[in-house]
Amino acid sequence: MKKCPKCGALMEKNVNFCTKCGADLRNVDLGQETKQTNIEPAKVETAPVEEVQTQIPSTGRFQHYWQWLVESWQKPAQNNLSTESWYGWGTILVEGLLFILGLYFLAKALITGAIGLASSFGVSTRGWGNYDLSFNIVFRVFIIILVFEAIIILAHFAAYKFVYNGHPNLFAFVNTSTHASNLNLILTAIFFLLMLLGLNSIRFSLFLILLMIVIFFIGQEVTLLAHEGAVRDKVYGMLIAFGIIFVCTIIVNSIIYNSVLRVIINEFMSGINGAM
Repeated sequence: MKKCPKCGALMEKNVNFCTKCGADLRNVDLGQETKQTNIEPAKVETAPVEEVQTQIPSTGRFQHYWQWLVESWQKPAQNNLSTESWYGWGTILVEGLLFILGLYFLAKALITGAIGLASSFGVSTRGWGNYDLSFNIVFRVFIIILVFEAIIILAHFAAYKFVYNGHPNLFAFVNTSTHASNLNLILTAIFFLLMLLGLNSIRFSLFLILLMIVIFFIGQEVTLLAHEGAVRDKVYGMLIAFGIIFVCTIIVNSIIYNSVLRVIINEFMSGINGAM
């Protein structure tokens, strides 16, 4: 065990920064072990989302973030390390970028396959090989994905406030839910690399995408249901979350269909026509 020289808190030997005050523990002596007799071990619980975010020393910021990632992969439901406010949103952004880039390479492979299939049926595909997806299409799809992720997160955040009748910190809530679903960072990296290398099996790609969606929802549900001290029934909290998601999805879908999707389809068709 390590003892923080600043606040006196006891930390595991592999922890480099105090989870109470953020002090650097990398040079603390490990020689002294704290002896505890006839003391019941404390239960490890997920940190409440009301927790105030800690300012990590800039010299060990990336290392601490990496420790947070490793902990999330080993114990997704136990967020015991101190965090900064950007951990959750930053991870979601990286996952979104990897995912949309993977979709880009997948779409290119599908278009190439479709051209080959059309050619095998005798359809003239002269000039189609020059078609390429425009950056505008990729960027718009990326924004759509982020919007729907934000809707799901904010819906569960509102449900959390309803169930626990408190004043949770939004950034802490996102950090906790992202911690519980951080396996998606590995899956999106695998998805991107497979698509980049051309190993784009449609069935396996769809399986990965479905698995990432399921894990993302699991992270939200774990954050909503894992804590004690609920003032209202958690089932109603879940119903509220899915009700908000349903209503917002209908509204956003109508906006996207009437504007964004039409633009994407028009750009796609104009790109094909320009390539012919």
